[in-house]
Amino acid sequence: MRAHLEKRGAADIELRPGKSGQFDVTVDGALKYTRSKTGRFPTDEEIEDLVPG
Repeated sequence: MRAHLEKRGAADIELRPGKSGQFDVTVDGALKYTRSKTGRFPTDEEIEDLVPG
């Protein structure tokens, strides 16, 4: 996922394990996706939409 977001132009990507199945994506300091709201992991299309290209 990191490589995919970097190819899209994200400068600061942090991937870290969460608690109890948590999955958040923060790009350039901003929370862009959180599994706690959707109840699932993001699709490839959703990942592409996280970073303007």
